[in-house]
Amino acid sequence: MAGSPEYQVALLVAIGTVGMVFLTVAIISFMIFYQKKMLQEQVNRQRVELEHQTKVMEAVLESQELERKRVAADLHDSIGGMLSAIRMGITTMSRQLPDPLAFEPQKKMLDDTIGSVRAISRELMPSTLERFGLVHALRELCDQVHTTSLLPVNFHAHGEVDNILPGRQLMIFRIAQELVTNAVKHARATAIQMHLDITDQLVLKVEDNGIGFDPESLKHTPGRGLGLFNIENRVHLLGAKMEYTQFNSHGTRIILTAPL
Repeated sequence: MAGSPEYQVALLVAIGTVGMVFLTVAIISFMIFYQKKMLQEQVNRQRVELEHQTKVMEAVLESQELERKRVAADLHDSIGGMLSAIRMGITTMSRQLPDPLAFEPQKKMLDDTIGSVRAISRELMPSTLERFGLVHALRELCDQVHTTSLLPVNFHAHGEVDNILPGRQLMIFRIAQELVTNAVKHARATAIQMHLDITDQLVLKVEDNGIGFDPESLKHTPGRGLGLFNIENRVHLLGAKMEYTQFNSHGTRIILTAPL
């Protein structure tokens, strides 16, 4: 019966059960909403931190490039100009001496010093990169390394760099510069090859026949990890990836793959 105690008890139980179900659903819904909100906040924090880290890396690398440019200009304009003036003065003085060849050793030393200053200035801020682009700058880099180290450094390029922004070309050049320097100084290589292939993406490959190295262990070696740190920062800013593999059983092959 509708008014019987049993019916009332059953009704209360049913209402209580429904209430518990609704309460449970509400609690679960709140927990899901709360977890999603916390997860979204965590994602937002990570995104902000990543953006901050990216901006810091960009600022550090931009500061390095500005300092390189300033030092390169000082070397070329100030020190290079003073050395050239001294060279001209010695040449003028030597013509007034009984033996015009008396200052030849000094002039030769000055010529070598002027050449070294110009080479350092080009290495710090390659004018070829600004005037002719990445391909010509990398070719000049390989020629310079061959001239200074007497190692064969072969360069091959395929594709055009016209669609690559100057800032990205500079970062790619710095990566190539550091990789070649590491091959000469640390890998004990006797031959280096560089390949640049540009299609729907850019692929830079540097190979040497040296002793190879472990990038992770090199990071913790005093004085030898900063170059790799700068490479990794530039790779990150390019949105690129870099692979280190063994080449010809004992050398190193490094492949940089970057979007255009």
